[in-house]
Amino acid sequence: MATGNIQDFTKKMLSEKLFTCATCNNLPTVPVMMVEDVGNVCHDCFKVRDEEDEPKSVPNITLNSLLKELKFPCKFHPQGCDEDILYDNLKEHERQCVYRLIDCLMPKNKCDWTGKLVDLLKHFKEDHSKHVLTGPLEEFSFEMNLEKVGSIIKLLSYRNRTCVLRIERSERDNSLVHCLQDVSGTDGDLKMVVKYVGGSNVYKGKVEVSPFDATCDERYSKKIKLSALKEVSEGADTVKVVIKPGKCEFKNTTSEIMKNLECPICKEIMRQPIFQCLTGHSICQSCRKKLSQCPTCRTDFPQQNIRNFSLEALTLFVQYECVYSLFGCTSTILGSEIDNHEGKCKYQMYECPKKDCNFTGNYSSCKNHFQVNHNEDLITGTMYKSSFTPLGNKMAATTQIVYFFEFGNLFELVFSRLQDSCSWTARILNNCAKDAQFFFAVYVTHPNIKQRFIAKSNLCLNRDVAVTDRDKITFTYDNLTPYKSTSSDQMNFRGEIFAEKSS
Repeated sequence: MATGNIQDFTKKMLSEKLFTCATCNNLPTVPVMMVEDVGNVCHDCFKVRDEEDEPKSVPNITLNSLLKELKFPCKFHPQGCDEDILYDNLKEHERQCVYRLIDCLMPKNKCDWTGKLVDLLKHFKEDHSKHVLTGPLEEFSFEMNLEKVGSIIKLLSYRNRTCVLRIERSERDNSLVHCLQDVSGTDGDLKMVVKYVGGSNVYKGKVEVSPFDATCDERYSKKIKLSALKEVSEGADTVKVVIKPGKCEFKNTTSEIMKNLECPICKEIMRQPIFQCLTGHSICQSCRKKLSQCPTCRTDFPQQNIRNFSLEALTLFVQYECVYSLFGCTSTILGSEIDNHEGKCKYQMYECPKKDCNFTGNYSSCKNHFQVNHNEDLITGTMYKSSFTPLGNKMAATTQIVYFFEFGNLFELVFSRLQDSCSWTARILNNCAKDAQFFFAVYVTHPNIKQRFIAKSNLCLNRDVAVTDRDKITFTYDNLTPYKSTSSDQMNFRGEIFAEKSS
């Protein structure tokens, strides 16, 4: 039977209600049941029927099979949709059809328009033109007042695509949640980059564009703390919001290779180390830490991690985006060089090390944040001076922590005063793959005799390395007797951070 004749047959069956549920009068959902003295009843209606005095019923196997072979017109055909869709795909199409009726996105007290989704951009251009963003080279921008932001709606139109940018303020955690929704129903995944630009700082996040009626949940939305944006604004009331399509290039690789390197959970391209289950399914390091079962076959991961060295070898020849591309870096780097690049990248982000502080920003904004909010623990320069006295037997141990912003790194110096000794450790808190090794030195000096001192030095620890005794600079109080003040047992010390260039 020719395609045209099939469609004519389908329309005739619909017009004569032979493809219609006898209860709801709509196209039936499968499996369809033949109910005595009623007729064909779709699955949705049949499952809510009263079971008392239920008439005899049997599955209509022929109709169920026939429905799955035919294409049906979209229910929004009267509004302009002219597509015929296979039965199994019809429900999903109608859920996203651009000819379905919607209300205006603006509050009801400002606009009571109702119309087709496909006409939303036209409506906004006519009645809400200041909320339509245009710009050269597919880049859109507007100014946002950080003090007055509540709910923001913007429409972005480029090529054959229209997206809605929604920004909502969350009072619960004083943050902004923003998501992008596709109005045009265009096929294909799309990611947009949203940047908040201040005087010299940028906060950047990548958001996956969701279907128009999708919820702005964790998958599709990006949450940004207002405190972070205020750091970016450098004291100004406003920041510039810039939106543009996200781009990701992978050179000298085929789509099939990239498909095999994609983590099944986070959908990011995997880097070394790559782990696998006993069946052979691979997963990235970050997702492996969160799961006890393989997401593909649901078998338990072995207690001892299994590396997929074959896939790891492929990663050496893949061009990766820098992990800091969300914050302004535009470089793509071979897998064999990516760690070295990210260790030096000027866009790398720093987390505030203070407890109960969620600030994240680039080097300068994090340093400014520390000066404003934690200045009592910030050391200017590479040297810290203080004094102490040995603890008595009944006194509790004490700890003092200070921080240095030097050499493009953030350092933490910890002084521990114990019962019979004192010790110092130093740690690099950011990614420390620099072209230098970093050391710290401690000098304990007599308060009154400058020439009398004792000194030791050691290597600064990397961020995630566990501290051992050999990583500490330790003095017993007996060792320090010559350096005490004769009147108060007080001793002075200074801690210093210094770098030694790698050869």
